[in-house]
Amino acid sequence: MERLLNIKEAAEYLNVSEMTIRRWTNSGRLNCYRVGGRRERRFRIQDLTDFLEADHATGATAMAALGVGNTTVPDHSHITHLSTEENEALDVAAAYILEGLRGNETVFVMAPGEKTAPIMNALRRKDAGIDKISSTGTLHFSQGRNSPDLQRKYLSDLAAGVKGRFRVFGDMTWTHGKNWRAEDLCRLEESMHRTDDIENGMFLCQYALDRFTGKEVMMALETHSHYLYRGTLNENPFN
Repeated sequence: MERLLNIKEAAEYLNVSEMTIRRWTNSGRLNCYRVGGRRERRFRIQDLTDFLEADHATGATAMAALGVGNTTVPDHSHITHLSTEENEALDVAAAYILEGLRGNETVFVMAPGEKTAPIMNALRRKDAGIDKISSTGTLHFSQGRNSPDLQRKYLSDLAAGVKGRFRVFGDMTWTHGKNWRAEDLCRLEESMHRTDDIENGMFLCQYALDRFTGKEVMMALETHSHYLYRGTLNENPFN
């Protein structure tokens, strides 16, 4: 019987982190087998070899600029920003949004209505020409939908209607206005692992540490591929 590699061995074989292996299997990019009661991932050496050959043929994993400093992330990433105070939150939001607009991406902002003006002001401080850029119809604001299922469908519909790349910024306090529970947030964030209908997008979900419970912050860490904290980007340690 063929020996199957565990996730640690597969990561060593492909020279990537275990988190990257989990992300690739979650998205369906890398084939794996689920074994035992805990449904642990196992890998055939031939599948890993085929993956390497295909990856070399198509080029390395594409990286995209986040907009915060010189940080880059794997394209199509789902990132959370754990913000410590309002000015930092607005600065990160503006940097991320501007990176998309300057790259001719369509940008969707999910935020409470009272955050629209502060976000626009932060954008103007970084780029005096932002009003001219936004007048082209590539910047859109929304206050989100009333349930995780409706929000997920909304994001899927946005992706289907966009030509080219897009990015989404979410000030997740918008969910407070919809009376979402921690379970609702988790349901939405976990659904973002299904990338087949939103594969041309990048997502940054911002959680203010003074507005969300410890349970919700841990959920944010667990359900994103990367987290940004105090200007440093890290891979999800739990995935």
